[in-house]
Amino acid sequence: MSPTFNPMKLYHRRCRETRAQMSDLIDGELDERTAAAVARHARWCPNCRRMLKNLSRTVTGLHDIGEAPTPVDSPQR
Repeated sequence: MSPTFNPMKLYHRRCRETRAQMSDLIDGELDERTAAAVARHARWCPNCRRMLKNLSRTVTGLHDIGEAPTPVDSPQR
């Protein structure tokens, strides 16, 4: 039996590759071509789009927490 082309395997492989690069995309660490490919895939793949959106929100939230002033220690009773 000869191997057949399975578009779902290609689709799932591309999703794994995209998800592995999402953090680097958000951090601006990808070259232009790779960044464009990740963004393009996330535009048409609903699962990767959702994951990229959630990851972006998480990273933004963590950056905001890191920049927030720390509360002044209150005197102990």
